Amino acid sequence: MTSFWDWAVKAYGTDGVAAQCLGLQDDHDQCVPLLLWAIWAGTNGGKLSADTAEEGVDMARSWSEAVIKPLRILRNKLKKPLSDIDDVARERIRAQVKSVELSSERELMAALEALSIVDFSETKQNLTALCTDNVAMVSKAWGPKVPRPQLISLIGTLSDGGFLEYTPAS
Repeated sequence: MTSFWDWAVKAYGTDGVAAQCLGLQDDHDQCVPLLLWAIWAGTNGGKLSADTAEEGVDMARSWSEAVIKPLRILRNKLKKPLSDIDDVARERIRAQVKSVELSSERELMAALEALSIVDFSETKQNLTALCTDNVAMVSKAWGPKVPRPQLISLIGTLSDGGFLEYTPAS
């Protein structure tokens, strides 16, 4: 079984995936690591229970609010020139903040991967439906509105890139 981090890094690098993930994050206030975790679990035949999804959402919300979002806000503030501060220095600090933000997302992803997903009984015949159900469940628990068309589009892009292939848990 491919680790969640390795799967997510490869998937995110696929044409169209990063743009779709950023759209879900910026336009629909979704948590990308959480969404990718739900899909990754499905690719391993894992059906998220309501309790596991809720635990993942709670974990992601806590970590995102305390760590990831403040770093993202700071990184975005550093995009624009600041008076009396050298642009090279600003960009260097911005790159460091971006690195810490990525590390914090990796820590969240490791914690999500460690959650026990009890039901690994699904088969490769229904992976798209399983991934769709998983991602819709965590999206609904995350926020008041599920951006279903965008989630389905993301799953389609991942499927086209070969990232919804069955990799059973060992």
